[in-house]
Amino acid sequence: MTADQLLAFLNKAPSPYHAVVEAAALLTAAGFSELSESGRWQLEAGKGYFVIRGGKTIVAWRQGTGIAAEEGLRIVVAHTDSPTLKLRPRPDMKSRNQRYLTTEIYGGPLLYSWLDRDLKLSGALYCGDTDITRVLVSLDQLPVRAVSLAIHLRQDKGSDSYSFDREKDFALVIGDGEASGMELIAEAAKAQLGSDPGPILSLDLELSDADPARRIGAGGSLISAPRLDNLFSCYTALAALLAQPSVRPWTQMVALYDSEEIGSQTYTGARSNTVDGIIHRVVGATAEEEVWRAKARSVVVSADMAHSEHPGFISATDPGHVPELNKGLALKSGSMGNYAIGPAAEAWFSLICKKAGVPLQRFRYRCDHGRGSSIGPIMTTSLGISGIDVGSPMLAMHSARELAGAGDVALTIAAFTAFFAAEDRLTG
Repeated sequence: MTADQLLAFLNKAPSPYHAVVEAAALLTAAGFSELSESGRWQLEAGKGYFVIRGGKTIVAWRQGTGIAAEEGLRIVVAHTDSPTLKLRPRPDMKSRNQRYLTTEIYGGPLLYSWLDRDLKLSGALYCGDTDITRVLVSLDQLPVRAVSLAIHLRQDKGSDSYSFDREKDFALVIGDGEASGMELIAEAAKAQLGSDPGPILSLDLELSDADPARRIGAGGSLISAPRLDNLFSCYTALAALLAQPSVRPWTQMVALYDSEEIGSQTYTGARSNTVDGIIHRVVGATAEEEVWRAKARSVVVSADMAHSEHPGFISATDPGHVPELNKGLALKSGSMGNYAIGPAAEAWFSLICKKAGVPLQRFRYRCDHGRGSSIGPIMTTSLGISGIDVGSPMLAMHSARELAGAGDVALTIAAFTAFFAAEDRLTG
């Protein structure tokens, strides 16, 4: 079942590095070829390609059979990163005989959800004596835990409220003994890899819930998992691209970026030139005017998760603009530019989904509440391409473990499939 395939993807992707590796494996199995940004490209009409940048961002596309300046591109963008705790460069700390690892906050996680649960370290180690090798690790055999202070020891123990000290509350218990935390990480990495990659020169390790993603609820109708925001969108976008039965005149593209949760201002983020550079090479024109013409005929769909209604906090969402779980993808909008503003693109997307029999819902924040954002405005502004924001509904967004509808996996793939395949063209 499609939802179970998403669960398998989630369980193999505890970090952006692993998500990109899994995405590349799916693409390769479907006949897509990997290209290097530093290489010379000879693109063939109808063929599938992908590019990886920095190990954490991947862009895949099927080259259209028509002239790109005449046919344009259809692009779904999402992000591979999630709010989490990240290991600090020199993480070792000791209290009496107990070893700890220090962390820092990445993005905007629901901090309380990271306490008192088994966590694992995953990501990349850069190792070597003479040559540098990047190795990916997911250290299941070295579980760690951020431990909360017992209520009896708190000065405000009569209060239900709690303020976090980001420097103190998220140190990870790793065990007792003489070995340092970094030595334990190095030994665990050797055991997992089956060889010694050499001394650790740099690390990019983050925490994730050690328990696997699974289905819960009556009939398994719900997905309980870490990193649904936003690997749900990454997987469904890839699945739709791979599900296309035939090539089209226009180029179909999926771009999965890192760094969305911290503003996208990185080499692997949406503010980089990754997709713009690829568009230039897809168009294959020496004249910049041809690139502009291709962009004018293109559409971007930014896919990030949307909030469903919390039964205990109904007043937190706008009753006229809140999607239900297992009822399909939601169009996300906002007048302040936190989401991509493209009324014509929104109307076009709504119509092609209607023609395909795919249901759509709506999400919009209350006027008196804070608002989230996405890479939609970044992409549409930097590329000069019309676009919209969409998201599958979920609960507990930014928690160490989130909740979504199992039925929404197939409905989201169906919406993206309609986007890639529709013969209707966007005008206006």
